[in-house]
Amino acid sequence: MKINKQDLKNISLLSKIKIDDDNSASLITDLESILNMVKKMEKIDTSSVEELSHPITTTQTLREDELKDEIDREKLQKLSKEKNSGFYITPKVIE
Repeated sequence: MKINKQDLKNISLLSKIKIDDDNSASLITDLESILNMVKKMEKIDTSSVEELSHPITTTQTLREDELKDEIDREKLQKLSKEKNSGFYITPKVIE
């Protein structure tokens, strides 16, 4: 497929990418090469290939939710340097 300078200008506008005139010739060559490769790929017979939604067939193994001992809040409050009404007091980070 041939790409001309107007096509490249349209691509530039749509993609919001500034393309300098210095780079346009090599970019046109690269884009034509990519489109030719895609055209070749379209000719490949894939009718015998099973469709995939993802190439990896493994699944994530999840653990069972288990009830654990509750946190002893009073014990942890004793470890804190500063606290007020059950809340931890921390130094101010944002001015």
